[in-house]
Amino acid sequence: MDLDALWDQIVAEWDEAGTMKASWRPRAFRDGRKLYTLRFPDGWWIDITATDTIAALADLHARPWPTTEGPSDTPLTLAHLTGDDRTLTTAIAGVLRERVTLDDGSLPMGIQFLSKHGHPRGGSGVCWAYWMRYADNGLPEPVEVSVRSVIGEDDPDLRAAQSYCKFKSR
Repeated sequence: MDLDALWDQIVAEWDEAGTMKASWRPRAFRDGRKLYTLRFPDGWWIDITATDTIAALADLHARPWPTTEGPSDTPLTLAHLTGDDRTLTTAIAGVLRERVTLDDGSLPMGIQFLSKHGHPRGGSGVCWAYWMRYADNGLPEPVEVSVRSVIGEDDPDLRAAQSYCKFKSR
């Protein structure tokens, strides 16, 4: 069965079951979430999309890398680092977290990378993954929530995400 036929079948089954229409997110998707602005302590982030990082990963971890389809000896590329294989991307982040000490002797705060969706006009498209090292050691995290706001139905960023990712919300 081709992908379009499969999608049509799924949509028909959802409609028959009376569930939310395909490509729609329920109001709870928006109402159950908030936008947070966080303030982190001073520190450094590893840019996993940097050429130096990609090259260093080969030295930090002997292949094969774990993937959802089994071990892979394929050299890492940007496509792997920003791809959908969470088994691989989680393993990469774990190696960096456990094996990297920065030149100044500090530990990196986490990783940063360009979104696989690119960047919106006027935005950076950079994503961050913070490693909660303090919590791992039973200590409070030194991160502050400086702003917490609701996501309104007419929020321009929500509207942009809906347009780019082709979904609707109530």
